[in-house]
Amino acid sequence: MAPSFHRVCRPVLAGISLLALIQCSRGDDGVGTEGRGIYVGVFGGGGSNSIPHVSQVGNALFPPERGGPLAVDAVGGSGSRGVGLVGLQIGREWSGCSLGSTCSGWNLLPAAEMEAYYLAGTQRADLDNSNPRLPEHDFLDTFPMNNAVFTTNLVLSLQTPYGGLTPYVGGGIGAACVTISGADSLQVSPPEAGVNHFNSGPDSSNWGFAAQAKTGVRFPLSDRCWVFAEYRFLYVSSTTYAFGPTVYPAHAPTTPWTVHFGDMSNHMAVGGIGYSF
Repeated sequence: MAPSFHRVCRPVLAGISLLALIQCSRGDDGVGTEGRGIYVGVFGGGGSNSIPHVSQVGNALFPPERGGPLAVDAVGGSGSRGVGLVGLQIGREWSGCSLGSTCSGWNLLPAAEMEAYYLAGTQRADLDNSNPRLPEHDFLDTFPMNNAVFTTNLVLSLQTPYGGLTPYVGGGIGAACVTISGADSLQVSPPEAGVNHFNSGPDSSNWGFAAQAKTGVRFPLSDRCWVFAEYRFLYVSSTTYAFGPTVYPAHAPTTPWTVHFGDMSNHMAVGGIGYSF
């Protein structure tokens, strides 16, 4: 699993679980507070996506007089590319516990929630195939991605006495369906203009493990309605895709292509609105 997941998600999840299990005493001076109960929210935003490791594997089926099949194992990575998202959450927040010995207005409120969101963007990767038969063999791959993410989260909110301003942290695990539609693999060195090496099957999809951490703040609009803004980090584990062979009249045929994505990282800014019942 990627170091970024261990560094960001695991400490947050451990901290939330520990705090949510704390037994808060309510003595003569301790004052508890009611949570939001059942709530729903809608949200949207944007950010960046990166995949440090990408590989493309297949064989170009050259005839014997041209040296026979050429093995392609092109590797590289992507930079950061923009993504957008929209989503829905449903959860329940329970009664919390007060902090301090008086009714200070500081309270901890635990919650559990489920989220589903749609994440879209186009990723590009520069790949190099090291082969003694060719002095250079480079590809520029383009992957338009439409991802569905589903997570179950734990959230811990800190209610403050400042006009209902409530910071919170959360984290969760689940799954992501990564769907690629219209992938393009262009050989740029030596150049093959107009040839998409995935042309007979440019669509593919796969599921990966997903984990996220988020931190934000919400502000009430009324007793039951609020707005929120947050930062979230989404990790998606490595996934593998199958694309069709290269089929052109004047191009050497190929075997089907296998593309492997390493661990994927997304950094996103999110805003939304919520309502409790």
